[in-house]
Amino acid sequence: MQKKIEKIKELAGPWMESIFYSQVSDQQIKDFEMKKNIEIPKSYKEFLNNTNGAKIFGGDAFFYGIGDSIDFEVNYDFSEGKVPKQLLIVGFYRSRHVCYDYRYKSFIFYEYEEYDEIEEECMSFSTFDEVLDYIIDIAIS
Repeated sequence: MQKKIEKIKELAGPWMESIFYSQVSDQQIKDFEMKKNIEIPKSYKEFLNNTNGAKIFGGDAFFYGIGDSIDFEVNYDFSEGKVPKQLLIVGFYRSRHVCYDYRYKSFIFYEYEEYDEIEEECMSFSTFDEVLDYIIDIAIS
């Protein structure tokens, strides 16, 4: 995970500024999960252990953290309830929510598709690392 974060920092330029927040501990994540009654997937926990959220590539992507010292917490829904409750929101990328779908154990870019059709309609990634790889690839192409 740290290598991906370093790669993003390397790519940052005047229009692609990236900001990373202070990391959080496993105990802080557990406390947040208990407080919010959610389960954060392992690969996103690893991200939080390295940075408690991030705004990358000039705001193309924003990944949520936990606690009061960040702009948006995990599961923040800027669409005012349009995201199905069965999805865990971890950020946004180019106006689409980045969510974890517990049914398929995958991350998706969600843009208000019907919940029963998500698997066919949304881009899907097995881990959060793959989400970052995809966003890095787009940024350098």
